[in-house]
Amino acid sequence: MADEINISEPVEIAEGVNWIGFEDKSAGFRCNPYLLVDDGEAILFDPGSVQHFPIVLSKLAKLISFDQISHIIVTHQDPDLCGAIPKFEELIYGVGGSARIATHTRASVLVSYYDVRSEFYCVDQEGWKLTMRSGRELKFVFTPYMHFPGSFMTFDTKTGILFSGDVFGALSFDWSLYANEYYMEAMKAFHENYMPSGEIVNFAMDKLERLDIKMIAPQHGSVINKNVAGYIDTLKSLECGEFLDKGGE
Repeated sequence: MADEINISEPVEIAEGVNWIGFEDKSAGFRCNPYLLVDDGEAILFDPGSVQHFPIVLSKLAKLISFDQISHIIVTHQDPDLCGAIPKFEELIYGVGGSARIATHTRASVLVSYYDVRSEFYCVDQEGWKLTMRSGRELKFVFTPYMHFPGSFMTFDTKTGILFSGDVFGALSFDWSLYANEYYMEAMKAFHENYMPSGEIVNFAMDKLERLDIKMIAPQHGSVINKNVAGYIDTLKSLECGEFLDKGGE
């Protein structure tokens, strides 16, 4: 299946939802921006870094015009997903559009240091949801300390896709767009190192079990389109915070 997917182009992972990321063969740490389009309105998820802006831009430009973007959702403040925001803003505002940056209040304080110009839509102050012009509802799931105090995920109620940010991500050179038979172990290794504790992960997984998730679209690694419950169960029982036992002064 992977061989049939042309990852040099946008890949529609569900109706109106496209992966617009890239494959970097020299890096085990891949980033996955996504674009959701509904009735002419576009939402950009975790748009990526300055380094990979040209690749993401080339794919996005094949799908929409820049003034269709109403919101840029960023799950936390790291440069691998926020660095390119000002470059996208130049294009959006350059054609007469405008957008809001949807993030947690705690993250907005730090995202502002990228010299962004857009108004913030702080999800924790907006009832943990965003309603698109069509009436489509995006629900935000608060997942604190995974791995930032203000981290959250976005659940698309129409498709059942969970845009999970760093959670369910993986670090691996054996990459495919959709999770392969090795992905579970790569995901476990990533979380053992990047998430602070099993208790914190378990808190988030309990929330996810209440949702009817059809697919998980993480910001790192591969899209999980099968055995969603199995991946949630695996993280629930995972011991994290590996560096607590590594010593140091």
